[in-house]
Amino acid sequence: MNKGRPTYQELKKRLAIAEPIVEALKHLEVDAVVGKEKLTFLLLKEVGEELQHSEAGFRAMFELPGVGMVQADTPAFRFTKVNRTFYEMLGYSPEELMNKTFISLTYLRDRQRAMKEFARVLRGKTDSWSHEKRCVRKDGSVVWVAVSGTALRDDTGQVVRVMAMVTDLTARKQAEQILRDKALLKKGKPMRPRKPARNPRFKKR
Repeated sequence: MNKGRPTYQELKKRLAIAEPIVEALKHLEVDAVVGKEKLTFLLLKEVGEELQHSEAGFRAMFELPGVGMVQADTPAFRFTKVNRTFYEMLGYSPEELMNKTFISLTYLRDRQRAMKEFARVLRGKTDSWSHEKRCVRKDGSVVWVAVSGTALRDDTGQVVRVMAMVTDLTARKQAEQILRDKALLKKGKPMRPRKPARNPRFKKR
């Protein structure tokens, strides 16, 4: 049997492994599966294996619904592939995102931390990372996301590409803010009026 082409049964088995992980991500039930870091490893490992075995299998894994998936080159971390969930999340077309990088879409005040994470990956300090940050949509509005990524290295240990899962956390963040505001009201403390978050340097074109 040609190991480079998984059978239908093998692909179906891999998809079966990934589906409960995706469902947990959609409902933010990370602890119900295996924990955040393990979650990243399992799903991205499945996608990475399909990338090596077959293009068709890779597409099937990459386009799993409910969670954003991206692939980017190095060292610029420019997007080379994005799935529908991700580009709809940020309001760009897939073609527009091919001219963007992880950093360029990151909210200005969150960029330094993101750059430190990427530097650790390039230096071989880690093969994976997970963090929450804000991204800027095409219209300038801000969306909170959870990013969990992994590096794919060649035989010499050099990073050739990175893959990441991106989950929209905006609704959860808004709910948390409402709870904080209610707590302040109970304590008799006034709430400061809030304007919709926008990137400090964003200019609408």
